[in-house]
Amino acid sequence: MGSEHPKRMPLSTSGFQPSSSIDVVEKDGRVYVKVEIPGVSANEINVRISDDLLSICAERETHDEVVVNEDPSRCSEIVGTSKNLSDCLKLLLEAAATDASVLLCGETGTGKELFARAIHKNSARAQGNFVAIDCTVLPESIVASLLFGHAKGAFTGADKACEGLIRQAHCGTLFLDEVGELSPSLQKAFLRVLQEHSFRPLGNKTEINSDFRLVAATNRDLKQRVACGQFREDLFYRLQSYCINLPALSSRIGDIHPLAIYHTIRLCQKHGFCHKQLTPEFIQTLSLYHWPGNVRELINTLEQALFTARYETTLFPKHLPQHIRIQVAKSVLKPHQLSQGRQNRYADGKLPSLHDFRNGVFDRAERQYLFNLVQHAGQNISQACQLSGLSRSRFYSLIRKHQISLN
Repeated sequence: MGSEHPKRMPLSTSGFQPSSSIDVVEKDGRVYVKVEIPGVSANEINVRISDDLLSICAERETHDEVVVNEDPSRCSEIVGTSKNLSDCLKLLLEAAATDASVLLCGETGTGKELFARAIHKNSARAQGNFVAIDCTVLPESIVASLLFGHAKGAFTGADKACEGLIRQAHCGTLFLDEVGELSPSLQKAFLRVLQEHSFRPLGNKTEINSDFRLVAATNRDLKQRVACGQFREDLFYRLQSYCINLPALSSRIGDIHPLAIYHTIRLCQKHGFCHKQLTPEFIQTLSLYHWPGNVRELINTLEQALFTARYETTLFPKHLPQHIRIQVAKSVLKPHQLSQGRQNRYADGKLPSLHDFRNGVFDRAERQYLFNLVQHAGQNISQACQLSGLSRSRFYSLIRKHQISLN
């Protein structure tokens, strides 16, 4: 995309003079209709675009918005504009501007390593190494050699000296993923390294230095582990000069649409698939699912859907895994079941007051109207306000009240 490679899509020119031309031109990442009619000024031209073309334009514009809104300095896979994510990105940039240790907290799959890499790329250490260590798979038998390195002949099989991971992070960033899983002995060893930034490789007679910046991540409640004696309190305080709590995907539903577009494009390129459009029903189904595995689960789900729809150009809910469709169907049925339950209570003579009944009916009708309005307007806020007669502020207030997704 971009001005260097304008794309033209031929349109029917019936009704225009033979010398007239009408094209759709892509320039600077946006799609424009270009009409040229000899002797007719631009403000006199009235062009009707087919629904298919509008769908293409709408999808391109949605993707463009994701790219344009993305801060070019951050990791390219951190996508979204929700307040929860924006607050985290502000903390990320604050932390990156310092050399302090950072602790990233959040559920599995929320993108802790992406944030760690973004902190590194935006820091003064960006030209140094980013060394990631998964604390859940550190083998006890060789962990000391792996982390601190060893001299030649330090043990049987040590045919040559080996630089440890901590030294490899010299002038760069050391990322400890799932730091809450460190054994007590490793917690003690890391505390000393953090304090002194020096250590002794196995078999070495002298200590060596490593000027690294530490970023750690955990899905555990470290305060609780400290209280239970499973994590050193002094190490815990050393880790959290900056603490960033990453939000679960279920708390930023509005980011699902741009995430789906971004990763669908990326995965299509990765697997050599043709570009695929996402139907509103497909996005709506994704938005109704609770995503216990967060963004990682969303990416895996999109990849499965792409393989299911390998030879098709459009993704529908039918392409999603069965367990997701079943879960979403159950969640949609719950309001209906609750309504039936209320009717049964009424049959037993347990009627609500007229005031409560009216309010309940009104709320359900209002929510349904807003949902239909957003769908009918194609998520276009200006059009939705025009159709409904609501002011923009009142529209947003009602959308928040009824928790209706605009994406």
